[in-house]
Amino acid sequence: MRHYIVLDVELQAIRNFLNKTLDAVDTEAAAICRQEESHESCGLDDLANTLFDTMEREAIAIRAVFYEINALVEWELGNLALEAYRDSARHAKTPKFLGDVPVDQASRVKFVYDLPIGEIHWLIEQYYEVKLSNLPGFAEVQRVRQAVNAFKHRKGFKDFRKDLGSKPLERFELTRENAYEAIDGARSFLRALWKQSLG
Repeated sequence: MRHYIVLDVELQAIRNFLNKTLDAVDTEAAAICRQEESHESCGLDDLANTLFDTMEREAIAIRAVFYEINALVEWELGNLALEAYRDSARHAKTPKFLGDVPVDQASRVKFVYDLPIGEIHWLIEQYYEVKLSNLPGFAEVQRVRQAVNAFKHRKGFKDFRKDLGSKPLERFELTRENAYEAIDGARSFLRALWKQSLG
């Protein structure tokens, strides 16, 4: 498990990326709007077309923050589940680790990072006697994961079969505020999880 300062450094790098990208977007959008006000462009359609690339850059940056937060949280969960996974493998009848498997069968070995996230959650909850859903920030990191999967698999559309509150063809609309909430939620969740796992 890592130290809080490393977590803060990683999260601050993500926040700095977001801040700098949004500053650049705001500067560019303001310049485009000033040109529109001085009648250098031809109308609203031209303004929308001119702003398109700028607004897309903002949307991509926000999604990148979500991807990075999700990757960080899943990596930390995998690391935390590692001891529990090793422990369960020691009691299993079939070999689980490369040292126990002939080289030609190594591709059949499952690492903890190969497990579904639900199984990783279960391992952590059993081993450390903690309920992840009770930790601060858990709901936020779950929203981040759902949004990342929606953009990865369905171009941002929610899975109305799993998210009963959503409707068919409803999309995740990610905002700047959502990106900052994702960063803060990940910090709260991982800090609380580390504290529980040490106790």
